[in-house]
Amino acid sequence: MDVLALRVRDRFLIKGAVQEAYTVEVRTASWAPPPVVVEALVQGLWEPRVGSTDREAIFGIAKAVGKLMGLLKKAPRALPALKRALGLDENASLVQLVKSGDLVKRVRELASAGKKALGKVLKKVTETFPLSLFFVAKNKAPGLTDLLARIVNKSPKLRALLSKVKGGIGTVDAFLKKYIPNLSRGLYAAVFIWVWFQVSEISWDIQGIIAGFTGQISLGDLLASLPESGLGAIAALFGLGYGALPYALIARIVWLVANHYLEWVPGKGVRVKWEAMGVSERDEAVAI
Repeated sequence: MDVLALRVRDRFLIKGAVQEAYTVEVRTASWAPPPVVVEALVQGLWEPRVGSTDREAIFGIAKAVGKLMGLLKKAPRALPALKRALGLDENASLVQLVKSGDLVKRVRELASAGKKALGKVLKKVTETFPLSLFFVAKNKAPGLTDLLARIVNKSPKLRALLSKVKGGIGTVDAFLKKYIPNLSRGLYAAVFIWVWFQVSEISWDIQGIIAGFTGQISLGDLLASLPESGLGAIAALFGLGYGALPYALIARIVWLVANHYLEWVPGKGVRVKWEAMGVSERDEAVAI
């Protein structure tokens, strides 16, 4: 199914999902804007999933509608921030913005800019050691496992320290913040809006949403705040492999890098700095 056909299908599914949400969830709720507003926002933000089945599309769109409805419940605090982020007339009502076409047009422009900027960042991440370990091919896992085993076998003290290193995205927070390229504040907001809407595994409180919508957090902080499932979902949307290595292995190698026991040698691979570990052995580059 081509993208145009997907858009037609998804537009129909979005309309049905919004009608269902208003029938089941909100009915007489005073905070609820007209359904046409929610429908327009979802259409502007939702990206057709090439290769998705009808069942997957229905499920994903229902979750997307629910996420947006959850935000609207936080009105009026969140909506002015959203209008400012979109560069829309703050005095105009959402219905007026829908009728003029400005809302859908601006949402699509911003979401597209956010996705494009994030795609460039993720490409850099996949090429930057040690963050690239999250995207390493499975056939390289044995070599990295052997490398880690050789290191710990040389240093019992290091083995004891590494045994305390837990797997998880929190281990690489500092690297995400260090190696993520700088973006303009407007692009930060664009990336946040795209990430917030596209990935159902991610949820922030109202303060975090407003900060993200207005570009008050850095992209490094944004990515560092994601759970592993969220980072994996984003990678999948860009067609990137993710999590081929066990998280515990990645975490331990990242810890070694953070403590200057390993370094990346461009074109050669990983160099083990034995002397820094107190092991009398010549530095040795290991290709991965």
